[in-house]
Amino acid sequence: FDTYYERAKNEYGVRYIRCMASTVKEDPNTNNLTIRYVTSSGELVDEEFEMVVLSVGLKPSSKTLGTANRLGVNLNQYGFCSTSTFTPIATSKEGIYVCGASSEPKDIPEVVCQASGAAACVGELLQEVRGTMMAKKEYPSEVDVTGQLPRIGVFVCRCGINIAGVVDVPQVVEYAKSLPDVVCTEEKIYVCSQDSQGLIREKIREHNLNRVVV
Repeated sequence: FDTYYERAKNEYGVRYIRCMASTVKEDPNTNNLTIRYVTSSGELVDEEFEMVVLSVGLKPSSKTLGTANRLGVNLNQYGFCSTSTFTPIATSKEGIYVCGASSEPKDIPEVVCQASGAAACVGELLQEVRGTMMAKKEYPSEVDVTGQLPRIGVFVCRCGINIAGVVDVPQVVEYAKSLPDVVCTEEKIYVCSQDSQGLIREKIREHNLNRVVV
């Protein structure tokens, strides 16, 4: 993202101005915008632009502050959860970890890394009880289809546009209908979704399928 910032500034002439903007007025003839702002040196400036982007600062929400106060977590001068340089996910309260913009504004890759780190730290604290609440997966009893004539169901996935962008999915469905022993064909946007999995189960029961192709 820093590369994006530098390219916009150096190659496209985008200006980043840290200031206090008081007014933005439109010129009715040119539709240009005149912005009045105070520079970092205290000078009052009126300047005309074709486009102005006002990027506001980020501050913690009242809910974040309330949660931190209830947990007894120290905050820094800006109201974010206080952390140290070498332990960026550890708060002042042992066993309470922070990630994302709760400690300071961050971009997405850093948020993802710190979220994984916080989860790992919590997992370490819970290692003694790991697996104690696991439930054994119970599967439905299998149906013996030995000797039955094939009854095939074909479910063709569009995968959004990943497959549909290069494959004529409706044509594949029509072709599947013409194949021997195919008694059911369906086209779905995401066959892997929970809804589609339920549909497959229903179609298996409805058409008494003993073969399934996805």
